[in-house]
Amino acid sequence: MDIQEIFEQAKRDPSLLSNINIDELLEDTNDVKNDYLQDKTLGEIKQEIYDVLEEEVEDTRLIEKYMERLSEYRYVDEVGELHNGKHIRWVRRGNDKLTNGGIVVEVKFVDNGINVLCKNAMHKFIQFKYDDCVIFQKLSIDEQLILNVNQHVHAENN
Repeated sequence: MDIQEIFEQAKRDPSLLSNINIDELLEDTNDVKNDYLQDKTLGEIKQEIYDVLEEEVEDTRLIEKYMERLSEYRYVDEVGELHNGKHIRWVRRGNDKLTNGGIVVEVKFVDNGINVLCKNAMHKFIQFKYDDCVIFQKLSIDEQLILNVNQHVHAENN
């Protein structure tokens, strides 16, 4: 069951509706640094990923395949949006291959640019240049919840 199904079930459950204080929920999420999600929806996140892949990957079949694989990820536009301890995947510019990625261990500011140090599933460390890659970071449950709430708010306003 994915987060969207859970959210939809929660919306239909009358016992939950009376207990949820949306303002309190949004205030709690404001304590965490997530301004990169400000007023964004899951649809907008997916569109950002599609737009970036369209620029970097030539094969449209690969784009569709990568869209499925990146369904719970977001595009990282700025280095400040990279969070230690979260899983990332990337496409090296000029190469159509989506990596399996790894967990962000450290972002290093060095003389020749910015390097990202990751630990992969095989417990090996990988370091790559931030500027040479298009990076996607896995959304946490909290981030997915924020995006679903934003989507619900947008739907109510339209």
